[in-house]
Amino acid sequence: MQTISIALCTYNGSRFLREQLQSLANQTLLPTEVIITDDCSTDNTSEIIKEFENVLNIKFFKNDTSLKVTKNFERAISICSGDIILMCDQDDLWHADKLAKIHQYFQNNTDKVAVFSDAELVDEKGESLGNNFWSVVRFHEWQRQQWKNGQEIEILLAGNRSAGCMMGFRKELIEKIIPFPMHIPEMIHDNWITIMAAMLDKIGIIEERLISYRQHSFQQIGTRPKESGKAISLKDRFSRPRAEKLAPFLAKSDYFCTLKKALTERIDENNPNFKQLDRIINFFEVRGSLSPFHLARLFPVLKLLLSGDYHLYKDQEASWKAPFVAAIGDLLE
Repeated sequence: MQTISIALCTYNGSRFLREQLQSLANQTLLPTEVIITDDCSTDNTSEIIKEFENVLNIKFFKNDTSLKVTKNFERAISICSGDIILMCDQDDLWHADKLAKIHQYFQNNTDKVAVFSDAELVDEKGESLGNNFWSVVRFHEWQRQQWKNGQEIEILLAGNRSAGCMMGFRKELIEKIIPFPMHIPEMIHDNWITIMAAMLDKIGIIEERLISYRQHSFQQIGTRPKESGKAISLKDRFSRPRAEKLAPFLAKSDYFCTLKKALTERIDENNPNFKQLDRIINFFEVRGSLSPFHLARLFPVLKLLLSGDYHLYKDQEASWKAPFVAAIGDLLE
């Protein structure tokens, strides 16, 4: 039987920590160890943890200085000794069969190094909000089928679909993911772990809600609504400075270039999945460097359109017209 470590990070967690620890103690398959790294709490977090030392194999570490969320999880994970590692927030509620189902998944899928599940969204009192995490991050059934068909990278390049508290991974992945890259502000640790495992073609999904993901005003990440941005009028499209239109494309190209560089430092650059990164970099780079002369834009825009890139990188909920509207905008604006 594989051993299981839980990496739990705390910071002034007294409000919900007791409930979270109780949900760990209620697991049908108990963890081998619970590694807790506390980020300089000033409340009674330590006292609450002591209440569970007789029912959970807790190893408690207090940081000398505040590490913040990402580096605190990095420390907790690095201490874990289990074959399977799960990250745990201080304010959620784990369903009683979570550890058993993740353990069974790895038993049945020896080729996978990571897996993540869905989650029920609950309010501060732990009562259902009538929604689930995958719906919020737009990881719908048709995308899950694409995921199973090997299109994980394409899906993740459009946006992360997991959160650390919904994930489990094998210890062997640690050497690839740590240290977490701190120079990519948009890439938080759970996104990094997910895309790293996807690049290795070794990540799966469990189509069940295995935790209650608490939404409250004090959480540091949680769910975020899709940002729609300010609508741009037709008049503004043709009157705004060209640099203003091109800037978002160049920013995206830079982001994916930075991500690729970070990944090539951990993964063989001959990995075929880098082709997906090269493709999206080229898409935004071409759009961001189109000539100010309209006629000179025709060939590069048509090339992107005929290759399917405008379709591939449109918003997943945009209509069938969106790629053509974007292409026409690139030609005329």
